[in-house]
Amino acid sequence: MTRRHSLAARLSRHVTAGFAAVWLLALVATALALMAEQEELADITIQRTAQVFLPAVASDFRQRNPDAAALPVEVQGAPRFDPAGDTIDKTLVYRLLDRSGRGLMQSRAPEDTVYPDSIAQGFARTASHVFYTTAPNAEGFIMQVGDLRAERFEAYADSFLALTLPMLAILPLAWLLVGWIGRRSLAPLDRLRDEIAQRGDARLDPIEAEDQPDELRAITATLNGFMIRLSRALDGERAFATNAAHELRTPVAIALAQVQRLRAEAPGAPQDSRLAAIEEALKRMTRLVVRLLQLARTDAGIGLSDQTRDIRALLDLMLEDIRRDPARAPRLRAALPDGPVMARIDPDALAMLVGNLIDNAFQHAPAASPVSVTLSPGGTIRVQNDGPVIPPDTLRRLSERFHRGTARGEGFGLGLHIAERIAHHTGGTFEIVSPRPGSEQGFQASFTAPTE
Repeated sequence: MTRRHSLAARLSRHVTAGFAAVWLLALVATALALMAEQEELADITIQRTAQVFLPAVASDFRQRNPDAAALPVEVQGAPRFDPAGDTIDKTLVYRLLDRSGRGLMQSRAPEDTVYPDSIAQGFARTASHVFYTTAPNAEGFIMQVGDLRAERFEAYADSFLALTLPMLAILPLAWLLVGWIGRRSLAPLDRLRDEIAQRGDARLDPIEAEDQPDELRAITATLNGFMIRLSRALDGERAFATNAAHELRTPVAIALAQVQRLRAEAPGAPQDSRLAAIEEALKRMTRLVVRLLQLARTDAGIGLSDQTRDIRALLDLMLEDIRRDPARAPRLRAALPDGPVMARIDPDALAMLVGNLIDNAFQHAPAASPVSVTLSPGGTIRVQNDGPVIPPDTLRRLSERFHRGTARGEGFGLGLHIAERIAHHTGGTFEIVSPRPGSEQGFQASFTAPTE
């Protein structure tokens, strides 16, 4: 099974996929830039903190230890200096050193805190913290300040999440927006498709391309050229069929009249059987000429009318002709509604459509079997006849031009085709089924006219 693709949906998928790829690259680049900026900001923070803490912590140390030069290195739990408050213990750690790297004073810190081995000025990363070490001041004091690497990562993760979540919402919005833009941009294609759908063998006028985009103008110009060539070919074919039918009508009628006269003047003559065969052949040719003329009018687009007409009255007139036919009248079963049934259909088109359906029913029904013609108040004409069930494959092709459903040679394969084409031109519906509804055999052809 061939999978159908919408050009608008395809455009939406491709553009959204491209947008998503660019979005992902931008997100990765932003994440890297954000990480670098946050690292730089954190480094500046501990650097400035160390530079600010150094004189304050050194002064506090001098006040507490006047003889500091003789004091040993302080151990964990030494006096605490915490000018930023209690939270400084969890985020920042510091220690005051002398020139030799002896620890003089330090803040409380987690047990797993790892201090740098070097006292060189600058940044140092340990397993737990990032430290900044100042240069010795005039008194020889050195300050080391560090913040938790885990805190840095958590701050980065929070920032990245705050950046990513709003950006994730952009993707479905982009999908909807691109889909809307795609449909709006491809609207000229839909209009061109609708214009092409309105064309057919009854309408092949050129498509207006003035308001179309440049990309579609070339396609429309090529299509218009094709329709012009096709219209000329169809006009030539119709003209040939019409002229041929008109030219044949008179000589066939004359020949039929002469044969009938000969049979009348010499009844029972030895050549009477031959004359009867010639008469039957000429009658058949007359019916073919009528069908060809109807086909030419059908191909010209006859069908829909600007005015509504009472199809019940028109159908009753057609049935009246059949009632005067002694061969068909006993077999006819008609049922018409009491009131008028209004429909927008040309009277000649209705006569050709119903006439072909009735002729087809009488022609293919078993001898002496009834033919039913009904009209519903909703404008549906049904013609039913008896007969064997028609196989589905044959039934599907019955309305094709010159296709005959049986091996018998009575028909021309045009009646149902003409009826189907007229129904198409009127905008009504045409349906053939076998067996007929409510029975195990027979055939039904139905036409629903375009009512008011």
